[in-house]
Amino acid sequence: MLTQPILTLRNLFLGLFFFSCISPALSQENHTVYINLGGQGIETSYKYRLTYDIHVEVFLGLGPGYKLEKDKGYAVEYDFIPFAKTNLKWHFVNEEERKFYLGTQAKYSFGKVTDESFNKILLTELHVGHEERITKRLLLNTHVGGGYIQDFDVQRGEFIFTFGVTLKYAILSRK
Repeated sequence: MLTQPILTLRNLFLGLFFFSCISPALSQENHTVYINLGGQGIETSYKYRLTYDIHVEVFLGLGPGYKLEKDKGYAVEYDFIPFAKTNLKWHFVNEEERKFYLGTQAKYSFGKVTDESFNKILLTELHVGHEERITKRLLLNTHVGGGYIQDFDVQRGEFIFTFGVTLKYAILSRK
């Protein structure tokens, strides 16, 4: 039996999918839909090009859960915890096969009501990244940076180092 948060997440995935299929037909801008796999879990994303060098990407996925300790430190545990995030990128090297960028990201992890080891978390970060095209549709994305993690269950936050590696497969691309 599915619980209410899973049904809501399913509806968000369906909404993102239908929006990504309909929206490119209405505009001449560049739109791409990806399926991503990496340290953050599995996710789907929708990238919209604002200008030649500035892109916005919206993500929905399932991945690790987070918990800040009451005094100091934090824990990361892998489970299928729903999350949503958005990423704004400025490509300062924008070549066909590889791109280097400055990015800012906000990620909200919804936590798990039935398990106290997964809390509601907001992570905001600034990072430098690299995107390398492996095939026409497959990209390797890496980034490193720092940010602030806020745990809404223990009412505490702290600064953290961030690092990410993601394989991105383009399932739909419109130019």
